[in-house]
Amino acid sequence: MFRDALIDALAAGGVRVAVIDETAAHSYAELDAWSSSLAVALRPPVRTPDDCAALLLPNGGSWLAAYLAVHKAGMAVAPMNAVLTEHEISRVLEHVRPRAVLTSPQRSDDIKELVTRQRLCADVIAVAPGTRFAPGPRKAAEAVRQQPEAHALCLIMHTSGSTGACRPVIQTDQALHLATGFWRRRHRDRDDMVAVPIPFAHTYGHLAAISTLLAGATLLTSSRAFEPAWWLEELAARSVTVVEAVPTVYRRLLETTARQWPSAALRRCLSAGQQTSPDLHRDWHRRTGVELLQSWGMTELAGAGLSPTADSCRDGVGIPVPGLEIRVADPQSPGRPVPSGTVGELWVRGPQVTPGYRADARQVAPVTDDEGWLHTGDLVVRDRHGCIRIVGRSKDTIMTGGYSVQPAEIEDVLRAHPKVKDAAVVARPDRRRGEVPHAVIVPCHDGRPDAEELLSHCRGLLARYKVPRSIDFAERLPLSATGKLDRAALRGHYGAPEQKDTPHAVV
Repeated sequence: MFRDALIDALAAGGVRVAVIDETAAHSYAELDAWSSSLAVALRPPVRTPDDCAALLLPNGGSWLAAYLAVHKAGMAVAPMNAVLTEHEISRVLEHVRPRAVLTSPQRSDDIKELVTRQRLCADVIAVAPGTRFAPGPRKAAEAVRQQPEAHALCLIMHTSGSTGACRPVIQTDQALHLATGFWRRRHRDRDDMVAVPIPFAHTYGHLAAISTLLAGATLLTSSRAFEPAWWLEELAARSVTVVEAVPTVYRRLLETTARQWPSAALRRCLSAGQQTSPDLHRDWHRRTGVELLQSWGMTELAGAGLSPTADSCRDGVGIPVPGLEIRVADPQSPGRPVPSGTVGELWVRGPQVTPGYRADARQVAPVTDDEGWLHTGDLVVRDRHGCIRIVGRSKDTIMTGGYSVQPAEIEDVLRAHPKVKDAAVVARPDRRRGEVPHAVIVPCHDGRPDAEELLSHCRGLLARYKVPRSIDFAERLPLSATGKLDRAALRGHYGAPEQKDTPHAVV
């Protein structure tokens, strides 16, 4: 299903431009040849159906070539965000235990050393950006065509968990086929130029990029950190027709002084990753004349679970995608549906839902209840037309710039500092990023650490978006009657009274 559709899309694309980044433009035929060459380097044959290869590459042609190569070799793909630190990369490699790691030439020596240190039996393959391969016979690609089962492991995406450890989410062939197929049909034309300034290593970026290839359209991206001025120039110069980004990106584009803005060719702008504020909707439409459409989804769904059309659900995140059941359940009486117009927890069920979190190469921890429902933790209201509006969440995840961040992960890093006795992290509202992490530190008795010292400590172990933006110091943390950290009291005191919880993300 999914893998065969990708191989067919490469063959059908021919000389059409598949991807443009800041180094080069590659046709579908070139991308096909490049990925087939890398696929040969990934063999001998797969040992088990659960074999995977990890990607540690920035956005661009090299990321797509490596991604396609792993699928052609018959393995699952485990993407990692290129901004992760060595500490975070180590945790991912420990989870997935890949047969190979595809990375940039600049990082290959460090990754080889890390693989050796972790005693992994994995090849490290350097993938240079801008590499050119002449189109040739398709035998290499055809030789690895699979007849996968619907529930075959196809992709492993990582998301933060309630324990603070990142959790490897299994995405099946069927789930990816449904998610990317729906997105392609709903939001892509063959002649589209699609700008995706978000990481392909996260579920929303992956959905946006791969649905573009399936449509035979052209993908515009960059391996560099987001630069609003550069993107505005590209949106105008290349007559971009579709933009896929998180709200933070749209806000930064609006705040940038630029001579040129997207041309009249722009027809669709899509947002996910966190809730989009009404003023951002209004400001973007005034500036471009194009509605900003918001959807909702989860890594556990391989993409969108709720999606609007251009003429409906403009005040919400849409209606269920095909094949997905939803239930708005009473939080006080789990399982009992609530009437339209009443707040409840969103439950979802269907073939898109992950089989679970990969504990190791042989064990999977399920995420659904006995009836197959995934309890998302997001609080919603459904109107009489079936449209869903997100009103909050019952979980503690911080949504920052389209990324989901679990407070416990940051807290573990802060507690590792010798001058920190205890730590807690809450979300604070931020106009650009939606929310940002704020740390509350209980220092050791022998002296309070400097705030910049703690931030520097975090920068060495966490990706930039996880590093707290501010720090408070306290003598003690608020505890509940049972002695557990009282996060509600923490948010009430150190967050902001006007703060509203934001929904689960497509990450």
